[in-house]
Amino acid sequence: MAKKTWVPFIAFCFLIGSWEFCSRFFSELLFVLPPPSRILLCTWQKSDRLLFHTGITLKEMGGGFLLALLVAFPLAWMMAFWESMRMILQPLFIIIQCIPMFALAPLMVMWFGWSYTAIVLPTALMIFFPLTMNIYQGLLSTPQHLTDYFKTLKATPWQFFFKLQLPSSLPHIFAGFRISAAIAGIAAIAGEWAGAQEGLGILMLQSRRETDLEITFGALFCLTFISLALYLGMTAVEKAVKNRKTWRLSVNGVAAAALITIVFGCQPSPKEKETKLLLDWVPNPNHVALYVGIDKGFFKKKGIDLQILKLHDPSDAVGYLMSGQADLAVYYTTEALQAMQKGAKLSMVGVLIQEPLNSLLYHKEGGIHALEDLNGKVIGFSMNGMNFKSLQVLLKQRHIAPQAMHNVSFDLVSALAAKRVDAVYDAYWNIEVPHLRSLGIETDFFTMNDLGIPPYQELILIAKEGSLQASPEFVEKLQAAMQETIVYCQKNPDEAFDIYLKANPDKGDKAREWEREAWKLTYPILAQSQKIDQTEVNNYRDWLLEHNILQR
Repeated sequence: MAKKTWVPFIAFCFLIGSWEFCSRFFSELLFVLPPPSRILLCTWQKSDRLLFHTGITLKEMGGGFLLALLVAFPLAWMMAFWESMRMILQPLFIIIQCIPMFALAPLMVMWFGWSYTAIVLPTALMIFFPLTMNIYQGLLSTPQHLTDYFKTLKATPWQFFFKLQLPSSLPHIFAGFRISAAIAGIAAIAGEWAGAQEGLGILMLQSRRETDLEITFGALFCLTFISLALYLGMTAVEKAVKNRKTWRLSVNGVAAAALITIVFGCQPSPKEKETKLLLDWVPNPNHVALYVGIDKGFFKKKGIDLQILKLHDPSDAVGYLMSGQADLAVYYTTEALQAMQKGAKLSMVGVLIQEPLNSLLYHKEGGIHALEDLNGKVIGFSMNGMNFKSLQVLLKQRHIAPQAMHNVSFDLVSALAAKRVDAVYDAYWNIEVPHLRSLGIETDFFTMNDLGIPPYQELILIAKEGSLQASPEFVEKLQAAMQETIVYCQKNPDEAFDIYLKANPDKGDKAREWEREAWKLTYPILAQSQKIDQTEVNNYRDWLLEHNILQR
């Protein structure tokens, strides 16, 4: 018995010790795998926020499981009793299981808005297939001699089901429960990444992009813990149900859990006059003015009840605007022109950042001093979109031949920090430079002007053409409130940043430090006017068209 206990314990300690040693000895691992000691310390320091987000995710997991169970049980019963239903439903279940929930989740937001329902549905869909098939196999597992015996006694269908078929199928049903409990966390995270504003998935995503990996791993451990707890809980319930005396108690417990999940999971409907504003990215110093405008009542004074919504994939913003699930969005001029060129009816209604932030960022110690030094270097870029086409044009114009170009997605900071690339394109000089400096990496950059790209306003506010938010009356109020909050931020930068931190309590200590430095670079370049410079927009569009970056 002692051997069975000590051997796993020693193996676990060896694994943790090796992890700690490697994370501290190999400096590049700090950007992808922080040491366990730091993770435990951060988990303790941020325990209140981790518990808050764990509760949110647990409600989503519970709601998804109960919804999947309510649908799976009757469908499995129909499949067991009618072969024609099995032939129809089983292929459909397989098709549903093959659909990645990460792809389906944004559609849920478009259909159901920013709600509990939009997260629970993809959670339930991921759980649904293994749960249904286990219940179905359980219903088919009734011993034939007992079936014949019940028929001899002329048992009613209800007696046959409740006294024979259901008890016989319990091992299979609880196997489905255990599998569902194990994967419910992954399913909930998929839903959160699409449209949630809170939860462990959101905390992981935001902290990872801020390279506060201790928080990321802390959230991951919380998710692992509750998934394991649910799995063990299902095992305990299975053992209890085997005792017929506890059957009714178990059923009452499940019913109570369902009621609690429904009551606490449901969220109040948004106010009818609320204006939903999508950020272009996770909250960062570029958005400080928006939080200040809400806190100080600048928007409210103009009759605008502004609600800020986090967005974790900028490409979804136009879809949410066009479907009516958002009213305004902070967006990029380049992507807005592309969307309008493809037929999206958008209006530019305000300006947040007045000059280009995009840059070509590189290591100071990498031997790069001029654009020509990029020859033979490895360049990272973010996604295969218009910015990648712009990079290709710029390199071709300067006759630069890099050794390789890698799509690093949104991991620009970690790719450069871990020295997987020599330079990254699509990095914001006001954000990534102080961020990398906080990691001990000094960088420099080429601006868009250095690269020969015409000037443009980087971050603008867009609305659906023809909507209330695009009307002249609303735009006038919005622009007045925006300019008032920007002026306030520039006069009171420290207070403005404190307001922003108060509105985003999940920021780690490291993120708070480097974001304050980033804010010092950002507030001087906030828009001096809310007027959209149409001449500048047209010149930039013409340049994009001329180089076939923007399709005609």
